[in-house]
Amino acid sequence: MKVLFMGTPDFAAVCLNRLLSSAHSVVGVVTQPDRAVKRGKPEILPVKTLALSSGITVFQPEKIGQIYDELKSLGADIGVTAAFGQLLPQSVIDVFPKGIINVHGSLLPKYRGASPVQSAIMNGEKETGITIMKTELGLDSGDILAVKKTEIGATETGGELMARLAKIGGELLVETLDNFDGIKPIKQNHAEATVCRTIKKSEQYLDFNDDSTAVVNKIRALSPLPCAKTVISGEVYKLYAAESSDDVGEAGTILKCDKSLVIGCKNGSVSVLKIQAPGKRALDIDEFLRGKKLPIGAVCGKL
Repeated sequence: MKVLFMGTPDFAAVCLNRLLSSAHSVVGVVTQPDRAVKRGKPEILPVKTLALSSGITVFQPEKIGQIYDELKSLGADIGVTAAFGQLLPQSVIDVFPKGIINVHGSLLPKYRGASPVQSAIMNGEKETGITIMKTELGLDSGDILAVKKTEIGATETGGELMARLAKIGGELLVETLDNFDGIKPIKQNHAEATVCRTIKKSEQYLDFNDDSTAVVNKIRALSPLPCAKTVISGEVYKLYAAESSDDVGEAGTILKCDKSLVIGCKNGSVSVLKIQAPGKRALDIDEFLRGKKLPIGAVCGKL
């Protein structure tokens, strides 16, 4: 089939790369506009980089409806979205004779929305997966075409899980396109739907009044990006990895800072395994503690 691909970050680029090695033809790519200048140059996003290196025409509209005529002229049979970042109007969906399908990083109808991978880890899920669904106007509410499940590792981070799901998603996407005309869509049970939003900057800060498992899960979920944070002595520290500890003390205070960095929680505590001080690189805790000690009893809070 002739495919128009719509996506932006690494997750989408992995799916696109797998699609490019299939029997299907990618006739164009739509991706978000380049990000703001970084170190003097605009930041070129992963899907655009891959598409250009593969000689594929790239469109970067602020709103996809702005290129309606261009989309029609490509003559694609089907549209594919993967972490695209824009809602599609019905006029765009109707451009494609076989509609549009989406590669989504959860087991729908659970975790519809923008942060399914992080939300699954934060909520302590043991299993997640990829769902290929038909796109309609509702938020991730379309009929299901294919599902692939996978267990979530006990210490797996959001970044690690996202990378694994991207590979699963690329394979399942190609399988779905290969067998598209023979697949019978299954309607979602909307009564079981849950929704997850884009994670706000304010939500990156840890609340040590939660139990230690919840704190560890949030650190895992947000690692390496956008990253969990806490304020210690007026400075913002980023936490990339931690584990539950048996030490007990006041929630939100530093209980140990010698051979380990332990912070009290509502139930138990967390031992920080990887941390980044302001203006420094991220360090494993042993290396961090060789160069810096934080005061016992210091409060870990939010901005």
